[in-house]
Amino acid sequence: MPKVSKMYLEVDPFKIIEKGFNKERAQVSESIFSLGNEYSGIRGFFDEGYSGDSLKGSYFNGIYEYALSDTPNAYKGIIKRTHFTINSVNWVKCKIKVDNEVLDLNKSIFSNFYRELDMKSGLYTRTFTWITKKGNIKLTFYRLMNMTNCHECIQKITFESDKDLTLDLTLSLDSNVLHWNSDCYYKRDREFNDSNIYGLSVKTLTTKQSLVSVMKVDKEATSFNLLDKEIEVNYKINLKANELNEITRYVINLVDKESDEFIDSLINYAKEEIDALYNKGFINSLNENKEFFNKIWEESDIEIKGDDKNQQGIRYCIYQLAQTYHGYSKDNNIGAKGLTGEAYSGHAFWDSETYCLPYYLFSNKEASKNLLMFRYNTLNEAKERATQLDCVGACFPIATRNGKEGCNLWQHASLQLQPSTAVAYAIFHYMNLYNDEEFMQNYGLEMLVEISKFLLSRGQYNQTKTKFSYYGVMGPDEFQMMVNHNTYTNYLAKKTFDYLLSLINENKYDLSNLDINEELINNIKDASEKMVILYDKETKLYEQHDGFFDLPHIDINSIPEEEFPLYSHWTYDRIYRNDMIKQPDVLMFMFLYPQDFTIEEKRVNYEYYEPRCIHESSLSPSIHSIFACELNKLEEAKKFFEFATRLDLDDYNCNTKEGIHTTSIAAAWMNIVYGFGGLRSDREVLSINPIIIDEWDSYSFKLKYKDTKIKIEVNKSKVIITTDKKVKLRIYNKDYEIDNKLEVQH
Repeated sequence: MPKVSKMYLEVDPFKIIEKGFNKERAQVSESIFSLGNEYSGIRGFFDEGYSGDSLKGSYFNGIYEYALSDTPNAYKGIIKRTHFTINSVNWVKCKIKVDNEVLDLNKSIFSNFYRELDMKSGLYTRTFTWITKKGNIKLTFYRLMNMTNCHECIQKITFESDKDLTLDLTLSLDSNVLHWNSDCYYKRDREFNDSNIYGLSVKTLTTKQSLVSVMKVDKEATSFNLLDKEIEVNYKINLKANELNEITRYVINLVDKESDEFIDSLINYAKEEIDALYNKGFINSLNENKEFFNKIWEESDIEIKGDDKNQQGIRYCIYQLAQTYHGYSKDNNIGAKGLTGEAYSGHAFWDSETYCLPYYLFSNKEASKNLLMFRYNTLNEAKERATQLDCVGACFPIATRNGKEGCNLWQHASLQLQPSTAVAYAIFHYMNLYNDEEFMQNYGLEMLVEISKFLLSRGQYNQTKTKFSYYGVMGPDEFQMMVNHNTYTNYLAKKTFDYLLSLINENKYDLSNLDINEELINNIKDASEKMVILYDKETKLYEQHDGFFDLPHIDINSIPEEEFPLYSHWTYDRIYRNDMIKQPDVLMFMFLYPQDFTIEEKRVNYEYYEPRCIHESSLSPSIHSIFACELNKLEEAKKFFEFATRLDLDDYNCNTKEGIHTTSIAAAWMNIVYGFGGLRSDREVLSINPIIIDEWDSYSFKLKYKDTKIKIEVNKSKVIITTDKKVKLRIYNKDYEIDNKLEVQH
């Protein structure tokens, strides 16, 4: 099935630029031009309002609500009420009027529309000329969200008219916001004005979380209105012909995710912070962001020479990863849409550990550890979920914002074991790079024990007790449901069991505080030894699950483009009645543990499963590109890479309007580092086997590894590795101890 690029943005190495308003792509641009700083995020909707298609979205990491009603006829194991990240205060809302003309780009006459997102500073700029009956006014809107002082936000508006005229401006803080344009999940606490600090506080309906938003403006207001969950502040702007006039709004947003008991203290703290931000000013705040992003690019930049489109694409991926998550809080995780939209309900999935974590492992140790700590801090909820499924131990949810299962689709929430095995894999991956024995003793071991107990209780022996496996499951390929012996599930469970057993056998950890005994250890060992792995030694093929090879075959290229996405055009059961694959399943476990498999095993399985994969998941292209790189299928590698790195910028899947694909963006980073760079990180020594495609003059990427900064440059003839400390690396299967610089021919 062809995925078609819908490119409309300018190509620039460090900016995202839209010249001329593409009305039909308005919501796509709202997603692409989103700002965030992990604490909160806001879509690139128009400050002044827009009567056309728009999703006005403002979100806070960890502010969520429950559905207003239970799932009908929820049987045991199916959650009764889902939860989701909710739309929050619109802190950029304004209304601009000249006489009776109200600015609305869906109706107003305008010219010279231009907007850009500067990836070196996080500054969002939008400008155009509004053609009114009184004169032509050039307006420029700026937005800035501080990346280090994450409560701080700034909106700046400039005006320049070709004639003298008066403009009416209203700046609002509005919490009458609708989730998916449907329901508001906030109740009123108060609105206030105190010494030119305007603000409001609201509370969520059932989770009892508090949000306080305050603003201070560098112009004197003419009046203000205290409304229900909204405050309006009015200004008269007297414009002189050809003179620049500007107004800056400083905003502090604070949330209490635990309770609504301390809202008075929250308000007082917000007032202190707004004064500090006001005194700091716009330029100093902008400089703080420049310092933040300068460090990001110094330590994590990927440079591609000879391919401007994909250079922009991969930098956008890195930029959005920094906006979405950089370890600001141990209470945060990475939602599938980050903080850019409401699709997937703001939930985190198993992608956090398998797709996102590698970027942070090689750029930000504390952020990677915090991702794991989110799972540890929700371990009790995972234990509760295991009990709901008639199991013991800890079953981490398929979709969550607060540690509880948020998916009310039983075929996913009850059948997919990937989150639990992904957490175990992430612990292994983190420890393999950092050997953080304190983390393992205090947190990692307990999670591994509880996950293993769940996997042991969820699996079953066959009738002769000679085989252990998982029955009635769904692997990563979500087009196959209620299958037996899914090889991904079994392989990851076995790796989890074996990893725990190896740690126990090391005898260096204190097990006395863990719920583990000799009987449990023996049971884990027996289950591992008898685990069913569907592998044919002659063909070297792994069967995705029992009976997969016998399924009716479908030529995926015969499916008309207009029938995609399939969930919208095929009956639900029809999707499950063939050998079509949504996303990598067998290839996925071979990617996670690549050095467990020979190159021939990878080739055979890639060539069998890739033609059956329709890449309906945004997680799919990068994994296939990584395999294609290793198998020297460079045209396929290039094709899949461009799909992955420009998935959102070019709206390949026709759904960027719902929010960017955050975990796919992380996969695009892996595509460079694990694919073209040939990184392998599942053994004690880090290994790289770089390749280069004809279209590129050279490329480079940067890693942090064992407290060492490494830069890897690849050109047509050689690989150049520079380090700031002595480090051991395996390059093209040969071991080197590098001190400062090494050049290797390829």
